[in-house]
Amino acid sequence: MAASRKLKLGAFMRPVSLHTGAWRYPGAIPDANFNFPALKRFIRKLEAGKFDAFFMADHLAVLNMPVAALRRSQTVTSFEPFTLLSALSQATDHIGLVATASTTYDAPFHIARRFASLDHISGGRAGWNIVTTANPDAAQNFGLDEDMEHDERYARAREFFDVVTGLWDSFADDAFRHEVMGWTPPDGICVPE
Repeated sequence: MAASRKLKLGAFMRPVSLHTGAWRYPGAIPDANFNFPALKRFIRKLEAGKFDAFFMADHLAVLNMPVAALRRSQTVTSFEPFTLLSALSQATDHIGLVATASTTYDAPFHIARRFASLDHISGGRAGWNIVTTANPDAAQNFGLDEDMEHDERYARAREFFDVVTGLWDSFADDAFRHEVMGWTPPDGICVPE
């Protein structure tokens, strides 16, 4: 018998479109990157269409474009990924929620904690797009005069990944037993058995 093949569909968003002039398309929502009700409609449509994941690209600096172009661009900025994806997780049931997180300008503990939180809030649907940021504008946002060299960024990323996954694996799945003798949780409160 031949193995079953399945196509995996992922929507690459920022969070709406990567085209700077997408807001000009007839019927487009000009403020879509900051319009939460619209984003909820979009992700629900993706989920209904059997998409496997909603991937939110992120940047740590305003896009390096001429100011005149930025004024006409829909992609200048958008919601912070973890806040948005946590909120969207409550409007969906199955679609994966993938966020970009840079190993260049963050700390492993913070990334581990954010993704673990998103994973728990979403019921196991979090995904990490690991990037090494090479952008002098991003470096300045973090108080640095220049960005890291290529080899240093990638060496940091390898160690960063090991630390993050080590933090995730540092507790056994049943490490925290929420048991209190004689206490019964109120209706609507879920306590693991």
